[in-house]
Amino acid sequence: MVPIDVDPVHVGRDEGAQIVLTDPEVSAMHCELRAVSEGILVRDLGSTNGTYIGTIRVQEAAITTPTEITVGTTKLFLEPSAKKKVDVGFSDAFGPLVGSSPKMRRVFSVLEKVAATPLSVLILGETGTGKEVVAQSVHDASPRKDKAFVVVDCGSIPPTLAESLLFGHEKGAFTGATERRKGALAEADGGTLFLDELGELPIDLQPKLLRALAEKQVKRVGGNSFEPIDVRVLAATRRDLGAEMNAGRFRSDLFFRIAQVRVELPPLRERLADLPLLVEDICKKVGKAEHAPAVVAWIEQRMSSHDWPGNVRELVNVASVAATLADTPGAIDDVLTLARDPVDAPRGIGPATAFSEAKRSAVAAFERDYFIQLAKRSQGNVSEMARQSGMERHHVRAYLRKYHIDKGAQ
Repeated sequence: MVPIDVDPVHVGRDEGAQIVLTDPEVSAMHCELRAVSEGILVRDLGSTNGTYIGTIRVQEAAITTPTEITVGTTKLFLEPSAKKKVDVGFSDAFGPLVGSSPKMRRVFSVLEKVAATPLSVLILGETGTGKEVVAQSVHDASPRKDKAFVVVDCGSIPPTLAESLLFGHEKGAFTGATERRKGALAEADGGTLFLDELGELPIDLQPKLLRALAEKQVKRVGGNSFEPIDVRVLAATRRDLGAEMNAGRFRSDLFFRIAQVRVELPPLRERLADLPLLVEDICKKVGKAEHAPAVVAWIEQRMSSHDWPGNVRELVNVASVAATLADTPGAIDDVLTLARDPVDAPRGIGPATAFSEAKRSAVAAFERDYFIQLAKRSQGNVSEMARQSGMERHHVRAYLRKYHIDKGAQ
């Protein structure tokens, strides 16, 4: 008998799964089970032969009564027990992160416990939920806080330079290698390496990374000797790595090496109770704390049915612009179209009246000033600008281009 709790229990042939089956019809990572308020949630992880309840193949299903499921040719009996209380913690913040909903208080509780440890953490969640902010916050709360926090965006690594970027290279190791350079692992020595979008890491690089982490040493491209490293790894992904492993695009041994602790950030639509606290925090950060009640009231009135597909990042954009325009009579009513995606917003909003032009100018002035100040504070470092603004790096670059802002401007 295996107890099912709120943390996922993986079922599969891989030795890293919590429930290991020898059935050849079962995939390496077949499905996961976790306790939810309704009972037990069963989620197939892109298995080859599927997960069945009776004759029905399911992708995701909540089991509310004793039920038999079939994985491969193996039958598993699931029996939801009586509801029990889950320790969700008491903190409504962790570093710059805020939220008083049960899901976020549980996340903060886990982060508080693991921050001071050397454990690797895999942060899961949709785009815009704040995965990099979580990673930075864990580093800042750890004994490594005075050492480097190095970010590698696995989704933007050029395949030809991937190994060099991670492990470094010797002078002359390849065309263009005009000097000896450290890789990200060596740069993070003593500190933390954050692998953003881990699911995008090239498959041929994965065993080399696993070996470096396991042996705590790296060899530069073109080099003959190994350098010792002491690195804590944090990683984030929006991909379903269970499905990626079953498809052969991600190594299970690397997954279990990095995912010693898994933290899943809920989308904003599942934590709407946190909106007032988040808006208050956003308004403080843009220097308009006194406008928080008006912005909250406006969002509740105008966006009550909005599901926030851009998550907290979208809320930051909306609330920042709304807070800036809150003291302009009537201006806040039209701000949603501008704030959802100002880079791609249509040039005309309603009739070209003096008011609409004035409002458009006010928004543009706010955006330009915001990113000028952000560039100065971050000394032109786009990764740092992305962290401070809670935006993706490509969005930051889009604003810099839009307003012709020099990243190195002082």
